[in-house]
Amino acid sequence: MKKPESTIAIFDPQTTSDELWEKYYHFYLKIFKEMFPDDPPPSKETIKKEMKNPQPDTIDYRWILSEEKNSNVIGYGRVTVDNESSPAYQANKHVAFGNLFVEKVFRRLGCGTDLLKILVTKVKDEGKTVFQGGSLLENGKAFCEKFGGKIALTEEESRLKLEEVDWEMLNEWVDEGTRRAEGVTIERFEDIPEKDINDYCQLFTETLNQVPKGELEWEAKETPETRRMREKRNKLINRIWTTLITRETDGTISGLTETVYQPDQATLLFQWLTSVKKEYRGRGLGKWLKAEMLKYSKKTFPEVKFVVTDFAVTNAPMIAINKRLGFKKHKFWSEYKFNVDKLSHSLVL
Repeated sequence: MKKPESTIAIFDPQTTSDELWEKYYHFYLKIFKEMFPDDPPPSKETIKKEMKNPQPDTIDYRWILSEEKNSNVIGYGRVTVDNESSPAYQANKHVAFGNLFVEKVFRRLGCGTDLLKILVTKVKDEGKTVFQGGSLLENGKAFCEKFGGKIALTEEESRLKLEEVDWEMLNEWVDEGTRRAEGVTIERFEDIPEKDINDYCQLFTETLNQVPKGELEWEAKETPETRRMREKRNKLINRIWTTLITRETDGTISGLTETVYQPDQATLLFQWLTSVKKEYRGRGLGKWLKAEMLKYSKKTFPEVKFVVTDFAVTNAPMIAINKRLGFKKHKFWSEYKFNVDKLSHSLVL
């Protein structure tokens, strides 16, 4: 098959026509089903809301690759950078993140390279020196390596089948937590209470930055402002974002766990960060939080069949807890890092 006649155009979610949204979503479904063949995809409306309401501290630049003969979308690329108002801007100002996808039948024809040239030109224009992005598919990994990408982190996606959970063990974890951490309580919320938001953001930032990240270059910094904006964004895109915390007898927030439930992917529950502040570890708080969240989620979201989580393959404590819970390996992501100057040279930019 020869390379198709095609055009690359900016894809602006705020101004895109209904017709182009339809074509893009048709392309999106093909990529999604290739990556997650057994999962229910997000609806077109969810994707639109997500793109139209970006993360509060980043800027996204997007492009689509379309066939000239029928204007069907056959490729997509994105570059994400921290905006200058981001609380982590100084730490991340040299880094850009990105990804690109090409429909399977049009791969190995130069379409991906054409998109990559556009992305890297934008990264250079933004003054970034490091470009980072991941791949789940083997052909995507080969593409990254072809252009000099170095694996910076390997992440495992694991899944827990709820019908296989040992609920008796979870009850034991709850009992253990209440016994070893006497006086500690667990609280649940979607929006952080105003009285707790500063302490919570400090704990979130501290523990997220302790998560193994290999050779990836990035730093997280959550503030009350960014947290409130994320809460608002998740409501706009119809996500239910649930947080559990452990509170010490002096009122300190010592641990947290988060999940996200998307009604149009009703069989899946996404487990986000679970962490305990360093000086409060060793009392079973992480297991207690996980157990309480699973018990709550089973009752609240009865359609859920699988809990989905991902973590660095070097994160031994989390691997141990998840293994005991019954999580099983599902897929592996490779996160790549590129030197922008070397990547530009290989692309002859």
